Amino acid sequence: MIWVMFLVFILLLFTKMPIAFTLGVSSLVYLLFNPMPLSVIPQKLVISLESFIFVALPLFILAGEIMNRGGITKRLVNVAKIFVGRFKGGLAYVNIVVSMLFGGIQGLATADTVAIGSVLIPAMKEDGYEVDFSAAVTVASSTIGAIIPPSLLFIIYAAVTETSVGALFLGGIIPGILLGCAQMILVFGMNRSKIFKINLPKGEVISFKQSVKYLLEGTPTLVLPVLIIGGIVFGLCTPTEAAGIAVVYSLALSLITKEIKIREIPNILFKAGKLTGSVMIILSTSSMFAWILTAERIPHKLGLLLINFSQSKIILLLLLNLFLLFVGTFMDPTPSTIILAPIITPVLIEMGMNPIHIGVFLCFNLIMGLITPPVGSCLYIASGISGLPIEKISKAIIPFLIINIFVLLLITYFPPTVMFIPNLIMGINK
Repeated sequence: MIWVMFLVFILLLFTKMPIAFTLGVSSLVYLLFNPMPLSVIPQKLVISLESFIFVALPLFILAGEIMNRGGITKRLVNVAKIFVGRFKGGLAYVNIVVSMLFGGIQGLATADTVAIGSVLIPAMKEDGYEVDFSAAVTVASSTIGAIIPPSLLFIIYAAVTETSVGALFLGGIIPGILLGCAQMILVFGMNRSKIFKINLPKGEVISFKQSVKYLLEGTPTLVLPVLIIGGIVFGLCTPTEAAGIAVVYSLALSLITKEIKIREIPNILFKAGKLTGSVMIILSTSSMFAWILTAERIPHKLGLLLINFSQSKIILLLLLNLFLLFVGTFMDPTPSTIILAPIITPVLIEMGMNPIHIGVFLCFNLIMGLITPPVGSCLYIASGISGLPIEKISKAIIPFLIINIFVLLLITYFPPTVMFIPNLIMGINK
């Protein structure tokens, strides 16, 4: 019946049924044809959310919603302009740097695309940038925001594999910075190369007085990543408590700067609650789907299959990269992580990989699905902001996809890119 479940799952995906219901219905089909009471369904749906770490998710989502409404994105853009805005194609560099800064405050690629895209895509268009290029830079750089801590996908991976959230956050720092630097190098190369035929406008030189003003306005915002990551890593607070601190700090900052009025708070809570509800439904149904796979011993069978296929670690990791990239093209990262992490992690641990390295490598792969057609969420968001069809943005983003894959291979085959900081700060040796 496991094959019937997979068949129903694939058929429902092609009908474009929401992923939460696709997972739930396919799991129900399996249970209907097995000697198991259907009362197991509500039990598994509820029990899957009992992990204390999942309380951090709605709080980080709320903090992100407050930041989006509180003018924090604009302040980060101004800070980025000080350092990279003066170069030719300055707003493209600003777009990438802001994603790196924004990623240190909230951990959703889609939120990154909405917040930064709504500010910078119109600004880049007005400054003379091609709209498809502007949208492509925004979409590609949004993946940085989901890798640089705090990352919501890292929290989900930590919950389903019982891995340290703090160590995962530290492991994502270098890959996120590498990805941002690689994308900026690509923009520089596209500016110089005759192959791409992209004309990037001149940058804007910010005066010293204006730079000081922007830094003073942006510094309180830049303190938040230090509070979140430092608090978790040094054991001063749990991820859930750090998320609570993020909510209180961002709300206080937005109220003090008068970017948010008290009467707007109910609407912010409603939007955050709506997004949280959709995430939690996916978490529940994907956990039930993953439980069925575990009951059928799929992780064990997959491990034997991989080991029998090849003894080469290099080939196995390459195959896993291709498989995860393929999964990301039609499934959201959240259910993919919950389903695949318990399957893949034990196999790779047996091969000598550290679970921190596995977590960053797996999440990086699946996050790429947000910027690849046919169901890349960030593509659709950028399409709505820019007014361009998905096909045009997908074509413009190809060079960025290539550079992202290059960074992915680097962190896959060179573990110190992930493990150096966790080892330095937390003493994780492998």
